[in-house]
Order: sequence, then structure tokens, then C-alpha cells
Amino acid sequence: MKTVLGFIDEAFRQIPETDSAYKFKMQLVSEVTERANELTHRGIKDEKVIEDLIISEHPDIKGEFENVLREEKREKRRKHFVALNSLGTIIFCLVVLIVFFIHLFKVDNGLSWIILVAGASVISAYYTFLGCRRFIKKREIIFHITTRLQLAFTIMLAFALAFFIMLFKFNIIHSWVMFPAGAIAVLVCDGLFAHFSHQRFAVFMYLAYIPLAAAILCVILAVTGAVSWQTGWLLIPLALIADAVIIAIRLIIGKKDNEEVEEDSVWNAD
Repeated sequence: MKTVLGFIDEAFRQIPETDSAYKFKMQLVSEVTERANELTHRGIKDEKVIEDLIISEHPDIKGEFENVLREEKREKRRKHFVALNSLGTIIFCLVVLIVFFIHLFKVDNGLSWIILVAGASVISAYYTFLGCRRFIKKREIIFHITTRLQLAFTIMLAFALAFFIMLFKFNIIHSWVMFPAGAIAVLVCDGLFAHFSHQRFAVFMYLAYIPLAAAILCVILAVTGAVSWQTGWLLIPLALIADAVIIAIRLIIGKKDNEEVEEDSVWNAD
């Protein structure tokens, strides 16, 4: 093992002497010693063969150490981020509670509870954003389901808050439209999430969501009197036309991709 240890010592001459470097060196020495014992137990008796094999497994010790440092920095940033988020969430909740009680005892108009709903909406929206940003590149289906459910909950919570404000603060007659409008927003945002997370069957979501959103919008416009039922129902066939256009575009794109693949295959064969 003298050759291996000499190789490690030589590599660490290029690395500044720090606690992290010493810790990594000791860990590396332990690993190569265990690896040598493992190779010996497998029946390799020639020490030079063992040393050459171990050295070949660690061609860039400096690079390995730099990767370890990057991972340590990444872990420290993650811990700091979690700590700051936890502290920020606690402070925000305390501020919301203080504002709630001040409004409750000073104003006392029966609307103080809206402050709590607004605070919950802000927290839910913030953590939904973090979840979407973190899980959008992951392929695990559980992450997508959890994040999309949280996204839908946050959107509906925000529209529910808008409903309560419109109804109790401004006494708007058609405040109820916030709930079907929230459903439309959920469909739109879920479709966008499926698109940007590159889900395989995202196009089928578009095809289902567009007519559904059009039907809900038709009901909203007709009931509120913005358009008549005779006119509003035209949104549904228009949505079906939009589906047909999307299907046609996808088929054209798919055909072009297949042609390019075939041309590449022919070129490589030649």
C-alpha cells in the first residue's frame, strides 16, 4: 500500500491544508485500505496489481475533493435556507396574529378572520412556489401529485379569500363566481405545471381542460348576465376547435420529428 499512500500524499500537496482536506484524506485512506482488503479476499495476491487497480479508481483526487467541498457548501446553503424559511414563517405567523388581534379589538367589524385567511393564503402560495420549483424537474409521480394538489389548494384558497372580501366587505352580488373562476385557474395552472415539468401525457390534459374550462366560463358569463345562454354556449365548440388545432399541430410536429429521425438513420447507415 506504500505506492497508493504515496499517490494520495502527492495529490494532497496540491490541496491547501484545511480541516476538510484532512478529514477527506483520512476517509480516503480508510476507503482504499478497505478496498485493498476486499481485493485480497477476492483472491488477488499481487500487491502491485491491487495498487494499480486502486489508483486507477481515483485518477483525480483533487477533483473528488472539490466535489466534496461543493456538496458540503450545497448542504450548508440548504440548511441555511431551511432555517431562514422556518424563522421567516414563524415571524410572519406572529405578525398575522398580532394584526388579527389588533383589528379584532380595535375595529371589531366581524371581518378580522379574513386576515387569518389572507395569511394562510400567503404561506400556502409561498411554499407551493418552493415545491413547484424543487419538484418540477423530478420524475417521481408522488412529487408531482403532491405539488399539484398543493397548487390547486393554494389557488382555491386565494379565490375563496377574494370571495369573502367581495361578499362581506363590498357586498358584491355575484361574489360566488370566484369559486368557478378558481376552478378555471386550477385547470390552467395544472396544465402549465404539466407542460413545464415535461410530463409525457401533458397534451391530453390540455385537450380535457380546455373544453371543461370553456364550459365553466360559459356558465359564469351566462349566469352573471355578461352574455346570453344562446351566445355563451358557443365557447364549447370553440374549445373543441382549439383541441382539434392542438391535435393537428402535435401530429405535424410528430411527423417532422419522425422524418428527421429517418433521415439521420439513413445518413448514419451511409
